[in-house]
Amino acid sequence: MRKEVPVLDLNAFTAGVEPGGLTHGYEIKILVCYLLEQIGTGMTFTQISDALLHRSLVNYFELANALSDLAESGHLTCEDCAGRQEDTIYRLTDLGRQTAITFSGTLPASVREKAVKSAKHQLLRRKIESSNHASIRKTEDGYIVDMTICDIGSDLLSLSLFMPTEQEADQVRQHFLSDPLLTYKGVLALLTGDLQTVGQLIPTKDEDYQ
Repeated sequence: MRKEVPVLDLNAFTAGVEPGGLTHGYEIKILVCYLLEQIGTGMTFTQISDALLHRSLVNYFELANALSDLAESGHLTCEDCAGRQEDTIYRLTDLGRQTAITFSGTLPASVREKAVKSAKHQLLRRKIESSNHASIRKTEDGYIVDMTICDIGSDLLSLSLFMPTEQEADQVRQHFLSDPLLTYKGVLALLTGDLQTVGQLIPTKDEDYQ
């Protein structure tokens, strides 16, 4: 009697990939090379996985295998490989760059565009978070969110906000870090009464942070 393979085994390495995403290892390897070639700098394992998994373009385990194979084959170099996997930095070699140039055209244009756009967005957001600070501290009756927008010299804004629960405090922290300029514009408009100069309080475009 033929033994049936459980459905979970068949889907183990395609879980989380939306239609149009990549499910073959060689395609994922090409995409990684193309992504690093387009970004023009090394990226950590976390940055690569965040960019590609955020758009459901690849499966986590297939991506991890692809990065390991690319490093072993000489398409990538890796730094801090002995430390935590999340902190490993991957850089493209000449072989990897040639692979990207030669074979990237075999990938769907939509996948390539989504991957690069997502990576640039993720890197930009991390840059924003590293130059602006938000922390949560416990008080007797709730939580205080301390937020700072840094600049050369004096800080542009330093704000502390009370929230009754830790979940609400974390939501405030996350919203602030996702768009600190929007917070700054809102506070500036309300406290100066100059609503026209500040303009509409709409989410900040990525290019405004660059």
